[in-house]
Amino acid sequence: MRIAHTSDWHLGRSFGPVSLHDDQASFCDVFVGIVNDHDVDLVIIAGDIFDRAIAPTESIELFRMTLRRLRDLEVTVAVISGNHDGADRLSPYDDLLDGSGVYVRGGYEGIGRVIPLEFGDGPLDLVLLPFLDPIAAPDDDPDRTMDEKLDRSVQRTHHEVLADTIKQTHSELRAPRSVAVAHAFVIGGDRPEDRPQESDSERVVEVGGHGAVNASVFDGFSYTALGHLHRPQNVGRENIRYCGTPLPYSFSEDHQKSVTIVDMDAAGAVEIDTVELAVGRKVYSMTGTMEELLDSTSHRDAEGRFVRATVTDPGLILDAKSRLEARYPLTVEVHLQPSGVVTTTAVEPQASPDRIDPLETVVAFWSERQGAEPDDLERELLTAAVAAATKEAS
Repeated sequence: MRIAHTSDWHLGRSFGPVSLHDDQASFCDVFVGIVNDHDVDLVIIAGDIFDRAIAPTESIELFRMTLRRLRDLEVTVAVISGNHDGADRLSPYDDLLDGSGVYVRGGYEGIGRVIPLEFGDGPLDLVLLPFLDPIAAPDDDPDRTMDEKLDRSVQRTHHEVLADTIKQTHSELRAPRSVAVAHAFVIGGDRPEDRPQESDSERVVEVGGHGAVNASVFDGFSYTALGHLHRPQNVGRENIRYCGTPLPYSFSEDHQKSVTIVDMDAAGAVEIDTVELAVGRKVYSMTGTMEELLDSTSHRDAEGRFVRATVTDPGLILDAKSRLEARYPLTVEVHLQPSGVVTTTAVEPQASPDRIDPLETVVAFWSERQGAEPDDLERELLTAAVAAATKEAS
């Protein structure tokens, strides 16, 4: 059988002030084509379908129509909520959808249950593990007081609630192969090098500083499809994998986007491949003086991308963003960082503000902005300006 693994669509998201709806619609169209062209049997969407709990109407409609198109291909679809999604909004009709071949799970309702599926080459056990907030974990022990329950929920970690949930499933696994789908920050081990690569656009899932889940909780599954991190990568071993986002959502996401394709035999052995995506607008970061950045022969690749510009001119630059937008219409961020700037020591606070020398303050400001001390003529002009301002103030 063949699985298409995707996640973190973040429908409804913008890049700076620019809506990504059209880019996301293009991806959904391409994704349905990939599923069809590759004869996929099972589609997995591992959380963060939407960018926020209350998604825009156009994003909800886009997701609904994409699910409909996938079902028209007679493909089984498995969806879980992520930390961005509103779990209660994503999965209120999960029991009704199960009969249609679309399995949606969100929050703690119904977790820990194995979904037995049958494919052309044999059975598969599916375990859906949406983002589980430890604070919201149910505690039905009647002997605990409310204070004890609150204290327990605060102290529990994401690893603990996920491990407890997975433990429930193992006694129910019957098929010779199984797939777990989870949305979490998963690490391969205790060493720094076991930590996966993160991106700037990921919302932290830590609760009380304990957000990491050890990959060992997924031992025993033939394949674990992960969502949350935006860069495609394996965690610890090949069969525990983040597929990454279909589009870049921050300037740190300058890597190739893709969909993960998993071929699994009847015994659960997997072969993993990727289908590269060429949809949406890429990101581009550049550094230089305004003259260099606006040179028509440079940075031609940036003209159709989201741009972050670091401007290194030593003086004050007026209208930097609008000037850059004239050449790079998708300029989202502009940072002024004069080259060779010497950070000056702040003026020592005195007992009274009257004892601060105004000229020293102005000279320090000039030096910081220009990246050099004023020359004789500039100092003379600054001195005259301070004298005139002091006279007028008195």
